[in-house]
Amino acid sequence: MNLDELLKVALDAANTGAAELKQRYRGPLEISSKTSPEDHVTDADLASETLVRALIHERRPNDSITGEEFAGLENAAAEVRWSIDPLDGTVNFTRGLPNFCTSVGAANVETGEWLVGAIVAPILDLTYYAKRGHGSFVIRNGQHIRLTGPPADRATKIIATGFSYQAEERVAQFENMARMMPDFVDLRRMGAAALDLCAVAEGAIDVYYERGIKEYDWAAGALIAEEAGLTVQRPAFVGDLCHVRLV
Repeated sequence: MNLDELLKVALDAANTGAAELKQRYRGPLEISSKTSPEDHVTDADLASETLVRALIHERRPNDSITGEEFAGLENAAAEVRWSIDPLDGTVNFTRGLPNFCTSVGAANVETGEWLVGAIVAPILDLTYYAKRGHGSFVIRNGQHIRLTGPPADRATKIIATGFSYQAEERVAQFENMARMMPDFVDLRRMGAAALDLCAVAEGAIDVYYERGIKEYDWAAGALIAEEAGLTVQRPAFVGDLCHVRLV
């Protein structure tokens, strides 16, 4: 399995999806709701995922593909499965906030190991990527900078999280965060799980913790954090818990 080839596909796919988002940013949008009035899906989400899927399928026609907005494309003989979030941070996007991205990750079907991940935030002009066993990087101002996580001796730590669209779940999440906050001096809620994970990998945030997010939210970001030297707690393959903390 050629990881360099997979990473190139992931980067090209994430850049393709992000370019579509950038073109539509702060323009007219068709917005509908899913589980709640603030759980949005837009025509930009759909257009981005369509382009990302098409690129992956063209380059890797035998792979399986899953994503946030469309049914999975399954191949029983596939060695690789892709997990796509075409627009992580949809609420930010619809409100003209820049903290959103396209996230693309690929896993080994047989072992469940995540192999490569790429995240592109087009308005922030940041690209994050990782290849299993080879570290993680951010492209900032044209430079590829290796990510090493937050300093272990930092005295004051900040935690990032997200909250559910469901009111009852939010109450439980707030109660849980209240129990955790004595260990932290502040909290950040930036609205895009993939970028929260990258912020930990980059060392801007010390810990990211969230319940209830889906695989496509963390598929690429968790690998990027892991390859930056962080410990990542996540489901074996699919599920709803992702927790990043210092090693």
